[in-house]
Amino acid sequence: MRAAVWNARAALLYSLGGWTMLGAMLHYNFKGGGTESGGGPENESDLQADQATHKEVFTRETALGLKVTTIITYREVQPPITRLLRRVKSFFDPNDSPPSEN
Repeated sequence: MRAAVWNARAALLYSLGGWTMLGAMLHYNFKGGGTESGGGPENESDLQADQATHKEVFTRETALGLKVTTIITYREVQPPITRLLRRVKSFFDPNDSPPSEN
């Protein structure tokens, strides 16, 4: 009997978490939370960071004499959660550097 009650409570908690996550995702996507839905950068520094792309080129030659070139293009854009975590971490860090450099 006790196992059935515990199982029902666990199922209720699991379903509540699943529906909460689904609702949060729908709210975030439809209310303009992401950049894909039209919400752009909020300030000038975000705009500059969004435009800064980095390119790395790696070239090597195989044993058969073939030349292989790998080009990697990426942007160094931090998600908002990373900026928030670094800012919180800076409060507990003993050095006085800005949060973005930690």
